[in-house]
Amino acid sequence: MDQKQCYFSLDLELNNAQDNTTISPKIIQVGIAIGSYLDYKNNSIAKYKWYLDPQEPIFEFITKLTGISNEDIFRNAVPHEQVAKEIGELIEAHQCFINPISWGGGDSTELKLEFKNRGVHFPYFGRRWIDVKTWYTLHILAIGKKPSGGLSSALASFKLHFDGIPHRADDDAFNTLRLFFEMMQRQHQIYQLVKNANVIKI
Repeated sequence: MDQKQCYFSLDLELNNAQDNTTISPKIIQVGIAIGSYLDYKNNSIAKYKWYLDPQEPIFEFITKLTGISNEDIFRNAVPHEQVAKEIGELIEAHQCFINPISWGGGDSTELKLEFKNRGVHFPYFGRRWIDVKTWYTLHILAIGKKPSGGLSSALASFKLHFDGIPHRADDDAFNTLRLFFEMMQRQHQIYQLVKNANVIKI
């Protein structure tokens, strides 16, 4: 396990109806967290967020869920070109692992598609992502439990508290990256135990 390797996690907040029937919901907030395992242990993971204008009113349900209002969009939204440029600069500056970390799949694909539809150049992210939710589900099934709950519950199973406010893109990305490092370190310890056991001569 390379403790100095930098990773980044990605999370999006979308303008979606409560019944999840919105076709191609627009992105209203992008959040990323960047750091290495050493940054995680030193409490120095960095997080960033951007607001995007969906060119439509924010659903009341989404405002209640995320805290993001029409006023927030009016005051804070930036062009897609700026978001793409700044994310790219961060990835390059930190020499991050190519694939983003996410809680569930699809965020990186959705963001790239929204950039593409607006003619924004964005030559980043690999073709895949590292889905911590799937990792966690495998872990829970392997120990004979029924997987349930969201990111906060997953953190709690590793004796971690959610740091920040749920459904804020930067806070969700930050906690996803924390869980990723915790799970990767536990897996590393398991491999070390197996390796050490194999060298014991009886």
